[in-house]
Amino acid sequence: MSSLPQFPYILLDVAEKIIDQLNGDNPSLRSCTLTCRGWHPRARYHLMASIRIRSREDLSSIYDYFCCNPLLAGVVRNLSIAPDDSESNPLFLLQAIPVFLLSRLPNIRRYSIGHRFLHTGIALHASTLKCINTYLHVEELGLGPLSFCTLPELARLLLALPRLRRLGCTDLNIRPPTATTTAVGTNRFRDRCRLSEVDVWNTSIRVVGLIAQISLSSLAVLRVDLDRFAELPGLEPDVGWVDGMLSSFD
Repeated sequence: MSSLPQFPYILLDVAEKIIDQLNGDNPSLRSCTLTCRGWHPRARYHLMASIRIRSREDLSSIYDYFCCNPLLAGVVRNLSIAPDDSESNPLFLLQAIPVFLLSRLPNIRRYSIGHRFLHTGIALHASTLKCINTYLHVEELGLGPLSFCTLPELARLLLALPRLRRLGCTDLNIRPPTATTTAVGTNRFRDRCRLSEVDVWNTSIRVVGLIAQISLSSLAVLRVDLDRFAELPGLEPDVGWVDGMLSSFD
């Protein structure tokens, strides 16, 4: 009678180090959770560290999950709101802050919102900004693909996050593209944000100018994809004041 083949045995501490290298690779992490009982806790930890909400059904189910598993709520570090095609009202998710969920997630460090196929700019109500200030104590914010109705709308969001230090912008613009806001219109936000590091990709030059304007004294690193500016809307007629703002950096 032949015996079953002997599979190589991986020590648990070695397996956990391997699982740590899979952080961000959700399909592989899900496979690890099903491999054996020893691998399950570590793989689940990494899966729970970053949560993406694609629909209102996702929002409800995630909230119910943490109600039943409150100890896992403290594991979540990154929360992303990115409605997909199944969501009939993506603006609801983008403009409304899920307070009932955030109240159960005390250790969030990064919050991001975006929707590639949204053809209108978002505007945040004053009550929403107050909820952001109260419940969203993040140090890092990711925006995009996304559009705001006006530059002041974007500025008010950034100022509602007093702990915000790092910002990432991808495909961030102002809609409609013809909307104009001069330096005078945003001057009341000048140097009121404590951003220290900003990454910008495929984003309107007006947005870059605003970010520079509201964080003049604190901004230490500004990485900008300058080659893309000529291809983006919103370059005229007010490029001059943006160039002047950027030239103030050493």
